[in-house]
Amino acid sequence: MSLEEVRREIDEIDARIVELLGARQELVMRAAAFKRDEEEVRAPQRRATMMVRLRELAARNGVEPDIVESAYTTLIDGFIELEQRRHRALTASEPADGH
Repeated sequence: MSLEEVRREIDEIDARIVELLGARQELVMRAAAFKRDEEEVRAPQRRATMMVRLRELAARNGVEPDIVESAYTTLIDGFIELEQRRHRALTASEPADGH
């Protein structure tokens, strides 16, 4: 296998990852509607549980857990910010009496 072939396979994997991130983003945006406030958006306990699960998943799949944790820290931070903006927009459009 040549370097070009390896890079082509990496590019194909990257394309699949970005597609999956798009699907994840859609779900994050939907989740915003179920949360009452920004603390629920941040969900620190959920985040901590996810990191443990993701590190275990990485180890089982032969991926360096620190890399997975670092990547997901960045992803989650970005998605939380996006979800907070969505949540603010949703709550701003609700009538004052909540109906």
